Amino acid sequence: MTKSNKGKKDAISGKRYIRVCLLIVAMLLAVTAGGCSRKPSEEGIEPTEGVTEALTPKPTATPEPTATPQPTATPEPTKAQTQDTSGTAFTPSGISGRVMIFTGNTVEVSEAGTGDTVRFGSYEQDNDMDNGAEAIEWLVLDKQDGKLLLISKDALDAKLYNEEYVDVTWETCTLRGWLNDTFYNTAFSTEEQGRIVTTRVKNEDNLEYGTEGGNDTEDKIFLLSTGEVRGYFDFSMTAFDPARQARVTAYAKAQGGFVRNDDAYSENGWWWLRTPGYINKGAVNVASSGLVDSNGYSVTHSGFVIRPALWLNLEY
Repeated sequence: MTKSNKGKKDAISGKRYIRVCLLIVAMLLAVTAGGCSRKPSEEGIEPTEGVTEALTPKPTATPEPTATPQPTATPEPTKAQTQDTSGTAFTPSGISGRVMIFTGNTVEVSEAGTGDTVRFGSYEQDNDMDNGAEAIEWLVLDKQDGKLLLISKDALDAKLYNEEYVDVTWETCTLRGWLNDTFYNTAFSTEEQGRIVTTRVKNEDNLEYGTEGGNDTEDKIFLLSTGEVRGYFDFSMTAFDPARQARVTAYAKAQGGFVRNDDAYSENGWWWLRTPGYINKGAVNVASSGLVDSNGYSVTHSGFVIRPALWLNLEY
């Protein structure tokens, strides 16, 4: 081979070598670029199941608005519990004095004094419905400002102090409602009702046990309290006071009134006072002997009788 041919051959080989090198470099660049563009999933690494869901917080549900509470309706007071706010209620000035003797005299209301008996209103008493209601006899306990405090001479009816065995006071008991509604409208004419005074009644606590007597009330008809019984009759509550004994009418017996019939207190009954007993599920009463039982009996105890009381206006 000549020297010139060998030089040409070496030149061609050098170019081929350069081309091969450039091709290799190009391939390497392509491989590198391809590797950089691969996604993680293409590497065969799958995301852990549930991770995305666990890490992505769920939006908190917006709570549904609650319904706007309706205002509680204020219960209407019963007729007996409605307070007279006119300021015209009569407030007795206390107990003016003890009734030492009941005279036994039945006199006109306009002429009556303490200890006398008067007739006012009418109510069934002999349990004979055919002859109509009988005139009610009342004992005069007090006289103040042209008004008489009266209590029925006999027990006129038999009622529970309260229809349910629950804590009550005179203000809330069902007997108060009955006296100021049924009895009031049965025993007195419209004209007679006009003479009965609305009285501010003081409801004292139990004198021995301190049981709360509740709010004072304003009533047409009421029961005596323990303090009034002690003030107008014998001061000793344990005395067998004849003046505190009450005969039970035939009608009251027929309504369930219990009477004694085996001793000196025959025909007498146990009558309610408005003062609570040693608990507010009970009320004080006067026994057939005239003794005052400050322990009281259950407000649902049957057989106890009623001696209504009221203040009567002499001026009409």
